Parts: sequence; C-alpha cells; structure tokens
Amino acid sequence: MKFTWSSYKKPYYCLAPMANITIMPFRSICKEMGADIVYTPMLSSNAIIHNSEKTLKIASFLSQEQPVILQLFGYNGDLLAKAANIAQNALKPAGIDINLGCPAPKITGNECGSALLKDLPKALKIVYQVRKQFNDQLSVKLRLGWSEFNILDFTKDLGKIGVNAISIHGRTAKQSYRGKVDWGAINQIAKEVKIPVIGNGDIKTCQEAYQKLENSKLAGIMIGRGALGNPWIFREIKERTNINVNREELVRVIRKQAERYVDFVGERKAVLEMRKHLGWYIKGFDKAKEIRKEAMGATRYKDLLEILEMIRLS
Repeated sequence: MKFTWSSYKKPYYCLAPMANITIMPFRSICKEMGADIVYTPMLSSNAIIHNSEKTLKIASFLSQEQPVILQLFGYNGDLLAKAANIAQNALKPAGIDINLGCPAPKITGNECGSALLKDLPKALKIVYQVRKQFNDQLSVKLRLGWSEFNILDFTKDLGKIGVNAISIHGRTAKQSYRGKVDWGAINQIAKEVKIPVIGNGDIKTCQEAYQKLENSKLAGIMIGRGALGNPWIFREIKERTNINVNREELVRVIRKQAERYVDFVGERKAVLEMRKHLGWYIKGFDKAKEIRKEAMGATRYKDLLEILEMIRLS
C-alpha cells in the first residue's frame, strides 16, 4: 500500500534528518528498533541536479527501511522541484521533505534552510512551486520562525497549498540548539493546522515522548539527538518499557552498524564515521575516556573489533 501522511497509523515516531548521521547504517538500525518513519540527511537540490548519482548515494536505503522521507534544501522552487522529481524517480522514497529549519551558518548563509523563514511569503512561494511540479507526498520541516514565533499563519498556508505534513522543531533559528523548546507553540500549531503536525526537540526518553503526545493534537513526534548512541529509544517507546542495554546487546548493535558502514562506504571511511558513533554509544561508561581514546586512533575494522571487546569486558 502506498504511503500517505494522512493514512499512516498515528502517532508516528520518526527519526529526524541529521547531516552525515541518518544514512543507511545508522538509520536502518533505528528502523529495526521501531522507528516508524525515517529521514535521510538533507541533500542539496543543486547537487542532485548536477551530480545525482554521487549525491543520491547518501540517501540510498534498504527496502525494509520504508517509509523513508528524503529531505532536500535549496533556495529556488523550480530547482527544488526538479531535484525532488529526480530523487523520486531514482530512489522511490515514500516522500520528499523540504528543509526550512536548518540553522547551520553554512546553510543559512546561502539563503537556504531556516534563512527562508526571514521572508515567509517568499518561502511559501518556493514550496508552492515544488507542490505544483511534484506529485507525490510532500512535507516541510521548519522552526518556529527566524527570531520569534511567527509561523502559525504560514503553517496554515502550507496546508492550503497542498503540503501533506509538517514537522516543527520548537526553537527559532536564532536559538539554534540553545534554550528551551517551546512545546506550547508546537501544540498551538497542531491544534489549528489541518494537516499532520510532528513535534521535534529535545526528546531523550520514552517518557518524554508520551508526555509530548498526551493531550495534544500532534500526529507524531520526531527524535534526533536523543537517538544518538541510543537507537533503543524507539523500542522503548513501542514496548512502553525502559530497556537495560547490557554489554552483549550494545556490542551486537555497534558491530551490526559498523558492518553496514563498511558495506556502504568502505572500510577506512566506515571506521572514521564509527568513531563519533562509538563516542555516543559509550557515553556515561566508567571507562569511556579510555575507550574513546582508543576509538580516535582506530583506522581499520580490526581496530573496531578490539574496541568492541574492550566494551564487552568493561
């Protein structure tokens, strides 16, 4: 059955798009742990148009990961629409998402991501251009505004032009990841907008996930940094229980992710990528400093296996 945001079983628990992180090796682990809908890292519309094969490799996925939402960023509606159709035809994701939320200076400096929230009529026109030229499921990820919460009418307009769903990180672009997430603002939007609204921001436990959904009109929640080193959070949510991850289970999951990385990008790059993931997985360990030091020196898959043995025995 073809995925649509409106018909998919609610509430949905989504893995947020994260640059250089939510590629297949980690994303597929989160899916196996119970994530309902998973996102690719955001891809440049220009890069897809000019070098689609290399760029789309980043977003390639296993069939069992579906529904997968492929996220794009850009500054031009026609180019975004062209990239969306190229990506849809090449990979057949469940949908395309337009990023209006990334606060990173290298993205906003090019008038992409959350920089588009400085001019909401322009942002709406860009999304409308994509909607006119792209026939599959289209969603938008955004923040509460550039420097203040001012997107309520804008989100209503997104629904009116045919956007199928929106996800909202409850900070402004200016806040970046500082300060408190405004779940009151997210809930206000969910209450007044007619399309599915997904809340995002600082959810680190299954209890927080349930709390955010309780007495809200949200269609789902999205977890990003809370899943780093803890893909089990999705299983905890689904099974409604706290999971005590023992050393054997930890090693099993890290090893599976490392193997997928090797298959996906080759041994050397896989080991370099796994260094940061190891740091997240061992956060809070008694020997975390020692293990992290070893991880930073790893260059071969064999080195990773030795570190996993250290973790198992720690």
